[in-house]
Amino acid sequence: MNKRLMIVFTLGFASGLPLALISSTLQAWFASSGMSVMATGFLSLLSLPYVYRILWVPILDRYSLFSIGKRRSWILAMQSLLLVGFNVLAWFSPTTSPYVMAGVAFMLACFSATQDVAIDAHRTEYLPQTEHALGASIAVFGYRLALLVAGGISLIIAEHFGWAFSYRLMGFLMVFGMVATVMSPEPSLQVSNPSTIRESFIEPVKEILARKGIISLLFFIFFYKIGEAFTTTTSGIVMPFLIQGLGFSLDTIAYVNKMMGITSILLGGLAAGVILIRCSLFRALLVFGILQALTNALFIILAIVGKDLNLFATAVVFDNFAAGMGSTALVALFMRLVDRRYTATQFSIFVAIATLPRIISGPVAASLQEWLGWVGLYQISAILALGFIPFLFIIRKEMVFSKIIINEEGYIQDSSNSEYKTIN
Repeated sequence: MNKRLMIVFTLGFASGLPLALISSTLQAWFASSGMSVMATGFLSLLSLPYVYRILWVPILDRYSLFSIGKRRSWILAMQSLLLVGFNVLAWFSPTTSPYVMAGVAFMLACFSATQDVAIDAHRTEYLPQTEHALGASIAVFGYRLALLVAGGISLIIAEHFGWAFSYRLMGFLMVFGMVATVMSPEPSLQVSNPSTIRESFIEPVKEILARKGIISLLFFIFFYKIGEAFTTTTSGIVMPFLIQGLGFSLDTIAYVNKMMGITSILLGGLAAGVILIRCSLFRALLVFGILQALTNALFIILAIVGKDLNLFATAVVFDNFAAGMGSTALVALFMRLVDRRYTATQFSIFVAIATLPRIISGPVAASLQEWLGWVGLYQISAILALGFIPFLFIIRKEMVFSKIIINEEGYIQDSSNSEYKTIN
């Protein structure tokens, strides 16, 4: 169990490292170079591959690149491309080559999104169902720790040694993920794949759409993530707010928003892992989601008061702690919901919906900010963050949490009880 969780932790770290470097850290690089709020905000669209990766994910469920196994071969290939890509990005500057940098970052987003899908599928199949909640907590811990390193420490390094050196160093940290990939055994769960490539694309979607309450589930996921889309370290608008709206320096942002913020997310994720052992998933999702919405109100106060370091730190700590709890519970839900025949594809569909609020937060929030100002923007975000509540009660009523899965022995099992039924 310790080896499994260490591998899950390290792969979680490898999954989070690229996200920060192509989102908030890249936005900080652009903002500190004098680019406009609108230009910096639109950088969040570079994360669109995290949404439409569902177009190529069925290939990961069907084919293997190397002899080391279907999951590990895709993970290792993407990690190698990311290592090289971040070193390429370090050769350019926003003041001279903004479009080239955006193009390279877009390709890195494609590699990163594909790596994430393979890692999510690996974790879901690699861990026994009894370890899913704890595994989700450990994976989120590694993921958020990478955000701390790539989104916080990288800013301090950039301040003292330059952005190019910072990006090269961060890129080489992918080596840790590559080592974990090689050390990990390929998941032993064997299930029958669709007979044709066409079915590989169609069957996972058909299975999801046939579920009772699926529309409510998708709306729930979307609104659940709005709570952190405007405030946490991965937000598409928080960097312009802190740098150009409030006037904080890169060092201050690195220490408070990044290091304190991501540390709070880590602690929130660990706390959620413990709570999920003793509490129902429905209750955890409800409480954590409400906390996410309430902590958004701290950013309203910060926008009203202005540049106040103590208030800034308070808002960051509480908001990110709540986001860490919510993210862990949501990952545990995804691991419970996927059909093992289509693990990568269905997990990516759920994650794509969860990623949408963060991606659109940049251009949408930038437009709202020009119209309503920073205070109005965060007032809207706090209201929208409560939109998940009716959908959560709907999916509970329609028994979405009782997902049918295939167990290790090849039988269909209802995750709400221990009864086994033979496959038709």
